[in-house]
Amino acid sequence: MSRRPGERGARIAAMLGLWTRRLGVAFGLIALPLAAGCGRQPPPVSTVRFDISADPGTLDPLFAHADAANVEQQLAHLVFEPFFDLDPRGRLVPELVTTVPSVTNGGVSPDGRTIVYHLRRAVRWSDGEPVTARDVLFTLHALLDPANPVGSREGYELIDRAEALDRYTVRFHLKRAWAPAVATFFAYGTAPQYVLPEHVLAQQAPLARAPFAAAPNVGDGPYAFVEWRRGDRLVYRSNPRYWRGAPKVARLEVAIVPDPQTNLTLLRSGAIDFNLIAPSQIATLRDASDIAYAEVPTALVAGIALNVSHPPLDDVRVRRAIAAGIDRAGISAKITLGKYPVADSDRPRFSWAYDPAIRQPRYDPVRADALLDAAGWHRDAGGMRRKSGKSLSLTYVQFPETTTGVRVAALVQRELSERGFDVTIKQISNAQLFLPTTGALAAGAFDMAYVPWSMGADPDDRFLLACSGAAKNYMRYCARAIERLEEDAVARVGQAARRADYIAIDRIVARDVPIVYLYNPSYVYAYRQRLHGFAPNAFSPTWNAYAWSLE
Repeated sequence: MSRRPGERGARIAAMLGLWTRRLGVAFGLIALPLAAGCGRQPPPVSTVRFDISADPGTLDPLFAHADAANVEQQLAHLVFEPFFDLDPRGRLVPELVTTVPSVTNGGVSPDGRTIVYHLRRAVRWSDGEPVTARDVLFTLHALLDPANPVGSREGYELIDRAEALDRYTVRFHLKRAWAPAVATFFAYGTAPQYVLPEHVLAQQAPLARAPFAAAPNVGDGPYAFVEWRRGDRLVYRSNPRYWRGAPKVARLEVAIVPDPQTNLTLLRSGAIDFNLIAPSQIATLRDASDIAYAEVPTALVAGIALNVSHPPLDDVRVRRAIAAGIDRAGISAKITLGKYPVADSDRPRFSWAYDPAIRQPRYDPVRADALLDAAGWHRDAGGMRRKSGKSLSLTYVQFPETTTGVRVAALVQRELSERGFDVTIKQISNAQLFLPTTGALAAGAFDMAYVPWSMGADPDDRFLLACSGAAKNYMRYCARAIERLEEDAVARVGQAARRADYIAIDRIVARDVPIVYLYNPSYVYAYRQRLHGFAPNAFSPTWNAYAWSLE
């Protein structure tokens, strides 16, 4: 039953009032000390407010997972420092270490098997203890400990020896050369990791059940953890011992708000200072004079995973027909307003392995119909396709926390229906979809699924395409030729040779279509103009929170 406009307005107003009171910024609370005659009011604490789309599963980055919303990684980056960060142009920036190791500067051996890292000497944990090589080795051992259910050990399992050369120098030796190592270890790999405080966590074994996961009260990042009210919000304060100096913004308040439309309402009302917005939401902010925009190419590549273990998706003709039946250029133009360019591989456009010549099947309804006919799926009197008395029915799984993804699902359902498919859309929350072992994707409980994959800083994509042990090969796809090319690519040192391997991989995937790639987004963040220094990179909007300031 529809509600009257007045009722809807009242509900939104009530929600905003409750949310604002939770953050302690309601006008009555600010005015109270003066009204009570308590004397001079202390200066307000500078606070940046934003939200995340889901409650994190953990605050310990050792066990964080890179889900579609990247929630746990956004929060981890506030409290912990990586070896390297990436600037908005995708270049490695030394953080916890002083330089990016390379063969040229002697940090990487000529055979690619030894890497030396020099830690910054000025970095201290928020409790005053120095960050040293002991912390690096402790975290590495925790990562490799099979008792710890970490998000991924991709690459780390190749380290056969690690040692401290002195208090601030560590050396890793690899079983074999692995080209993505520098861009992966304690940096932006497929599951980013951070160095953890040995003097704290050594007393909290087993780590999987340590209190640190709910209250990481010692870190080396720009902010220190204060509290986590599950399902409601998280609070952080500036770290006075941060190596760059205490951030100018004293406090961060992070609300947990799954609904994209509510996020937009909070931004318009001034209750939050920035938010990722869908292209379709940009027009609703045109009259907001205090809003600015930051647009950044991302490392995300969104697509529709096709579960090739489920007939009829085991037939490449059906998969190609699906790709030819979806107007991906129309999705980019009409739903994303051109902000999310069409993708044909898992390479972000800024990657040195990206090849614009790679092409998945283009939108061609006639070709799609011919492929389905050839596969034995013929139209019945009602226009739906059947084979041996069975209808061409597929379940499309979609999470509602993405406005763009929801609109894509509806369009795909309609376009495939025109080709004779019977597509049922099933809405599943972000958390339920992406849980590592029991989620719908991991369990294979879908035919088609909308998935944004977060790619690493290096183009190594075995986590997505390897036949076995691949964390995000939700498609259950296996091509032995790709396996060989993947192994060859990571063993090479030069970019040119590696790029040739990745182009060959992308051609095979474009032919086999285990994924119908949709787009590589350029994300648009709307933020209040009073927030200075806000400059999201390809992986996170919080990477440079240390540089934020308020007018």
